[in-house]
Amino acid sequence: MNYEELEELAQKIRKYIYTTISNGSGHLASNLGVVELTIALYRIFDPVEDVIIWDTSHQSYVHKLLTGRWKEFKNIRKKAGISGYTNIFESDADKFGAGHAGTAIAAALGFFLSDKLKKRKRDIVAIVGDGALGCGMTLESLNQLNYQGANVKIVLNDNEMAISKNVGAISQLLNNFRVKKEYTETKKALKSSLEDSSVGKDVENLLKKFRDALKYSFYASPAPFFEDMGIKYYGPVEGHNIKKLEEYFKFMKEYNEGPVLLHVVTKKGKGFEEIENAPIKFHGISKKDDKISYSKIVGHTLAWLKNYEFLAFTAAMSSGTGLDILQEVSPDKVIDMGITESSVVTTAAAVSFGGILPIVDIYSTFMQRAFDSLIHDVALQKAPVLFLLDRAGLVGEDGPTHHGVFDLSYTRLIPNVEVWTPLDAQDLANMVYTSVIQGIKKPRFIRFPRDGEKISVTQILENLKIVNGEWRFLKKSESDVYVLAVGTMAQLVVKALNEFEVNIIGVRSVKPVDDFVMQVLAEKANYIFVYEEGSLKGGFNEEIYKLKNKQIFAFGIKDDFVSHATREEQLQECGLDIESIKKNFEELFLKTDIGTKILRRR
Repeated sequence: MNYEELEELAQKIRKYIYTTISNGSGHLASNLGVVELTIALYRIFDPVEDVIIWDTSHQSYVHKLLTGRWKEFKNIRKKAGISGYTNIFESDADKFGAGHAGTAIAAALGFFLSDKLKKRKRDIVAIVGDGALGCGMTLESLNQLNYQGANVKIVLNDNEMAISKNVGAISQLLNNFRVKKEYTETKKALKSSLEDSSVGKDVENLLKKFRDALKYSFYASPAPFFEDMGIKYYGPVEGHNIKKLEEYFKFMKEYNEGPVLLHVVTKKGKGFEEIENAPIKFHGISKKDDKISYSKIVGHTLAWLKNYEFLAFTAAMSSGTGLDILQEVSPDKVIDMGITESSVVTTAAAVSFGGILPIVDIYSTFMQRAFDSLIHDVALQKAPVLFLLDRAGLVGEDGPTHHGVFDLSYTRLIPNVEVWTPLDAQDLANMVYTSVIQGIKKPRFIRFPRDGEKISVTQILENLKIVNGEWRFLKKSESDVYVLAVGTMAQLVVKALNEFEVNIIGVRSVKPVDDFVMQVLAEKANYIFVYEEGSLKGGFNEEIYKLKNKQIFAFGIKDDFVSHATREEQLQECGLDIESIKKNFEELFLKTDIGTKILRRR
């Protein structure tokens, strides 16, 4: 294509992405921002023969469209459709799957090391966003590239920083010169001749000092940060000019003297003014309902408690976790440390020892990254940190990288912690309220799913009260059948089984368990059903299996990864929706020796 045709293609892609995501769900602003970047990149690099790694990969929609998935794109993130992230099982062009930020450069280093051993020649490119640049894993990997002699090419997609006119003009002038083949060849010849004499070496050292002086002052840019680690820096370059990008990518392809980074400045939401002006609002799009999310309930509750001594921490997700609501009324109460989950947890531990209650509000899937910090820095020292595990359970279209199905397993095995599981919106608000008002003496986790309820914030706040983690009988019966539902699963279980003569118990604390109810189960229960929106391996059900001489049936997430679909479809797939709970309950009892006796309906 000529450049006019390429611009037409860019607009066609933008329109297709906007229309598809607006009518479904997905990441919008970030993908609109990388259209020209991706087109130019794939004019120079081969996404199948080379290794192209998209960090986080939520901005890989253009990549998918250009690598044979144009028709399939209309079903992106839908059940049986293509993933919203790169997926090695989906295409040969998806070299590395990613749903969490900061993995691309480490993966690129891995590909380089394997290629080196196999003597394989191909280009390895990592596209990294400025948000992921602050990740611990990204910084650790950057530190390794030059040391390992890795010819890895990095595209820094900067969609936040602007290019100032004066520095931008100078840097553009310098870069236009530096990427020319004549410059690199002249530089090599000059270096060779200077090394032939002692005077030449002195001149070379003088030139090096002059270059460094420019680099650290006049040539004001991120260059020193990267070049001091041995990574050649170029940029910034305008990220929506296909021809200019192509020129830089050609240079990068020919550059084989070690790691090299191109700083590209793009605009999130490019092409749609409303999205450009509100990129956070249009970061992800999903169908709205009239429920208030549990995330917002947390935000409103903390905002109501703003005069108490606490600090709320987030890892670049203040909007997603509802902390933006607190931030509006008390900005000093919210600490956003970026995508640095482990650092957030350790910092919070120290805050607690300073006499302030730290509240760490992070999605369950992202908290997995801080597992070591949870054990060593928090639990081992009994640091009183309140953890709010948002998006616990199945999350819908984001799929397996984002499901929060492992937190019950990984928190249950840690000593010195409490794990609370509220039954509904009011219970969630009450647990947060109690933790702030009373304080806590050890680490406490409060887990809640990606869901919500039709209830007013005013009603929630007017009914706040002190609570504990005791389990709650939601239905009592003379039957010897006991149904245990963990957290908000209780709402579905009551709707499914309320017409049967069974006991239904809402489990409000997974650790510790309720000793009184456990004693009731030991004495009176013969049949026990357990429902939890989490992994069965290591899950709450293991506490119930400790009871002897009982017939126990556990339902949850089996030993597999649940693919992307709507949350409702995922619950159905796992047997955790209302109809499946009811159907499986009936089928199991028809096979038991008590048969229809227990199945009698009121």
